[in-house]
Amino acid sequence: MPHGWLRAFWFGKRRRQERQRIVRYFDCTWLSAWGEENARISSLSPTGCYIESRFSVPPEGAVVPDITVTLPTGRIVLQGTVIEATRGIGFAVRFIELDTHTRDRLRDLVEDAQR
Repeated sequence: MPHGWLRAFWFGKRRRQERQRIVRYFDCTWLSAWGEENARISSLSPTGCYIESRFSVPPEGAVVPDITVTLPTGRIVLQGTVIEATRGIGFAVRFIELDTHTRDRLRDLVEDAQR
């Protein structure tokens, strides 16, 4: 049994449910202030992602209107708000205005990868 689970069980604490996230590389493009940028995603969940971008990084709070991710099942177009940014490395995005179909595709991809 995992040690953390035992500790939570013994002390009567509930463990917070693990986030659905996969650490895999996916090619992507995103629309910056200077035009379309090529990058890659290194972490993906149904609610957000981390985009590795060494050359340009939007500021925290900025809306990225067009993120196109190439998945094994085809491309999806997303938009999101930057929640963390590190110049020269990349930025984390929380997706906004996800339709049900896109959210389900992301959730299914993550669940399949975790099996």
